[in-house]
Amino acid sequence: MDGVTAAEARAGVLDDRTLLPERRTPRLSGVDVARGVAVLGMYAVHVGPHPAHGGLNLAFLPFEGRSAALFAVLAGVSIALMSGGEVPKTGRPWAQVVLRLLTRAPLLIALGLFLTNLHTGYLVILAYYGACFVLAIPFLRLGIPALLAGAAFCATVMPFLSFAIRSHIAPRDLVLWIPDATVETFSTASFDYILQVLLLTGTFPALSLMAYIFAGMAIGRMNLRSDLVCRRLVAGGAITAAIAYTSSWLATDVLGGREEIYRSLIPAAGAAGMSPAEFYDLNVNQSFGTPPTTTLAWEFVANGHSYTPFDLVGCIGVAGVVIGGCLLLVRRYGRLLRPIADLGSIALTAYAGHFVAIWLLFREKDAFSLTHWLWFGGVAVVFAVAWKKWVGRGPLEWVLHQASRWPGKLIPRRF
Repeated sequence: MDGVTAAEARAGVLDDRTLLPERRTPRLSGVDVARGVAVLGMYAVHVGPHPAHGGLNLAFLPFEGRSAALFAVLAGVSIALMSGGEVPKTGRPWAQVVLRLLTRAPLLIALGLFLTNLHTGYLVILAYYGACFVLAIPFLRLGIPALLAGAAFCATVMPFLSFAIRSHIAPRDLVLWIPDATVETFSTASFDYILQVLLLTGTFPALSLMAYIFAGMAIGRMNLRSDLVCRRLVAGGAITAAIAYTSSWLATDVLGGREEIYRSLIPAAGAAGMSPAEFYDLNVNQSFGTPPTTTLAWEFVANGHSYTPFDLVGCIGVAGVVIGGCLLLVRRYGRLLRPIADLGSIALTAYAGHFVAIWLLFREKDAFSLTHWLWFGGVAVVFAVAWKKWVGRGPLEWVLHQASRWPGKLIPRRF
């Protein structure tokens, strides 16, 4: 198999048409389907009906935060697959993966800054992915237990460490809009501040995102071609999500966490002429990435993108259900799900392209509607199927592939 080990073949290493390519070996179509689901979920959040409008729009509420989390977990899966699958690579193959990650990181940061600079009003995660790719390098040789431990630490301990650190260096209340990785930040701020934004205080802080990356890497180290493993992934993910969201409800609605949050909002709510509950409902989405530091009770909510322990653990559980479920479904309905898999195989292009489309179509308009979601999803699927059939690798995926071919030639064969 052109240098691919039997262990790598059993693990189903993705080929070089994915976000994190490795070699032209058999793809795990179920992983591509999961990526396609994540793309459609992202479109649901960005252009679909807004859940705040109530009614049937509430059906789109589950996508809030969880689509982005699924993307991040899948990025971790890809890192694990490209670094050996069930058996982590060592020696020269490991060094090649390291250089590929180091090559892709700045390219994703640059693409993220470009998309952010379109000023669509939406937040872009790619720059933070670039930071995560670098952070993942020291852990490429770890197995499942160590990676799960890393995910558990980042999901349960890191939010409290972040709270403590941010309380001193970047305290915030609910209505303070947090800094983002923008062209202005990178061109005018100090290197220390850029690192602070990317790792700790930005809209998708990488130290919190690593919970998803580690969880995905652990999943990628599993034998994902085994039905039993996939069933356990679905069951374990469902149990994990249920425990996380139930625990959040107990902490906030039963044990008084929500009342403590409301008390912290009394001054700002009074100044706005609202009750604390109304002020909370109006502004809670501004806790994006970094919960307020006014009270520790914020760490017990499970709102999408809040990056609290319950949000992180719950989203990891949901991602496990989706990934395991897609791997199982594609075994029986592979032909039916192929268009979604094609969309997932060009996920980076679909992600970047939809921001450009929003910039072109909705600069002065409200983008939220069922019609817009159907149009975005339909056009993306048709484009993906046609492109996959007639061209192959997605446009941006091709750029990443071409840009990262040099590591294979740089490292001596006797490394």
